[in-house]
Amino acid sequence: MKENKNYIPGLPIVTVITVVYNGESSIGDTIKSVINQDYKNLEYIVIDGGSTDRTVEIIKSFENEIDLWVSEPDRGIYDAMNKGTALAKGSWINFMNSGDRLAEKNTLSQIFNQRQEADLLYGNALIEHSDFTIPFPVHPINTIWKKSPFCHQACFVKSEVMKSYKFDLQYKIGADHDLFYRAYKNNLKFRYIPILVCLFDGRDGTTKKRIVQAIQDKKNIAMKYEYSIGKWIYYQFYLTYIKMIIAMKKLLGGRLTAIITKALKNK
Repeated sequence: MKENKNYIPGLPIVTVITVVYNGESSIGDTIKSVINQDYKNLEYIVIDGGSTDRTVEIIKSFENEIDLWVSEPDRGIYDAMNKGTALAKGSWINFMNSGDRLAEKNTLSQIFNQRQEADLLYGNALIEHSDFTIPFPVHPINTIWKKSPFCHQACFVKSEVMKSYKFDLQYKIGADHDLFYRAYKNNLKFRYIPILVCLFDGRDGTTKKRIVQAIQDKKNIAMKYEYSIGKWIYYQFYLTYIKMIIAMKKLLGGRLTAIITKALKNK
């Protein structure tokens, strides 16, 4: 654990939180991307969910570069993220979870060496798959009712916002979407920064594996904040479409399904 840190006056303290559970294959790269930042006013917190592999051993090997780390069972990723938020002392909070990485050594400096007038900042992200990398699409904030406007790991939230809003644990996949939706509906100020913030680990594919649940969460959140019959119909058709694609993959295989869906989109 770092001791006797000297922060630079006039610049905000940025807290980066990493949440991990049994992430021995990826936690080291995530930690290094954070501790190698050239931004001096950095607080780094790691929340481990009681890993049973070598994760804790790896965290301990970096503990002189980590401000605070905890290893204990939790109720899932969003519970762990809430724990990290409660411990944060910075003015801004970012979540760079196991497998994800800040893009460059000067990523934080590019953003916070100048005054930022916003409640939530967000930039660009790349999604890393096993054999290819693609940009995470950025959309206008007012389209949040049907899609994620930005990558969560590419976002920085004012600490007082995170601490007062928190993640709603009823959502197993969409709690971050819910938090951003609440912020949007309460007219908090979002600001886009046109730089690459992070590389998002898409290799695990957790959301893809649970895509129906992810869409259901988005539907429930949209209906809670901005119900309309048009939005309800959109989600009913969308869920039906996704279930059809899943069934086709099981029946025809992924490659043939991709060819068919691409042909339909091009019509």
